[in-house]
Amino acid sequence: MHTIVLARYSEPLEWIADIPADFKVIIYNKGEEITSPEVLARADEIVARPNVGRESETYIHHMMTRATDDRNFTVFSQGDPMTHSPDFIDLLKNWRKWDDVQALSWQWLTARNIPPAASLARYEEYFPLHLRVRPEPFSLMDWVALEFVDAGAWNMGLVFKTLEGISPNTGNIAAHALRKWKLDALADQAEKHSVGVFSYGAIFAVRNEGVARLPAESKELIYEFSVGAAAANGYILERMWLHIFGTGFYRRVPFMDEHASALNLPGVSEADRADITNLVLSLVDYGMSMNDVSTFVQETMREQLSSLKSKQGQSVN
Repeated sequence: MHTIVLARYSEPLEWIADIPADFKVIIYNKGEEITSPEVLARADEIVARPNVGRESETYIHHMMTRATDDRNFTVFSQGDPMTHSPDFIDLLKNWRKWDDVQALSWQWLTARNIPPAASLARYEEYFPLHLRVRPEPFSLMDWVALEFVDAGAWNMGLVFKTLEGISPNTGNIAAHALRKWKLDALADQAEKHSVGVFSYGAIFAVRNEGVARLPAESKELIYEFSVGAAAANGYILERMWLHIFGTGFYRRVPFMDEHASALNLPGVSEADRADITNLVLSLVDYGMSMNDVSTFVQETMREQLSSLKSKQGQSVN
């Protein structure tokens, strides 16, 4: 059976009556005693916890004390997932379609227009039949979302860099945090990239075997980090959970997924296609905008075409 772990402070929980029957419900309660008959009837366990460490402390405590090693999922969520994930219950019903590490949120706050409504509307336009769920791409260097202005996250990233004594201009926040948690192989990957993805509200699912693979020492270090004095720590973990359990990093926004047809050249080997991809990504990494890359490629191709036409004209004459 799957499990859903809820980090609750004061949120009403009557909604849990709609959680599918194939999920065991564990509530870690950091607020007043829960007395609602509907909640008591659906909850399999209610565990009292001290009000420290935001939801991250709850999550890692559960991972340290309840970890199993199987293919079932554990869902981690705040007490009110619907704020960030309007289709949360329907997403639970569709667990058979999940990835091994699955983001389960759609937005931060509608009232704050984060992400902008126009941006979300574009996603709904392209995927009108899908449930509302999307991981948000963000900078591993500055902690900001890439598709809109994200001043709050930039400030949080700068605070973390200052507290940790890493470069405000070039420091890779993700790599630094992963090394603190003794996840060196993941840190090595983060250092080679500049973009990650996260799930708003730290609402996500992971197979239990993925949690079991996380070293005990790393769990302890993450726990210490989650209860640290710095307010930034919870926001750092919010954006790292998916990657801790195996979601890959990107160099930049994964535009190659959006423009894959441009690399679908007839007769080009997979190795050559990968070389082209890496070359374009490297140009972006070293400061060229995608417009500059596009202009550069087009001008080079025009020059080559002109040269070929010129040679062809000479051979005809």
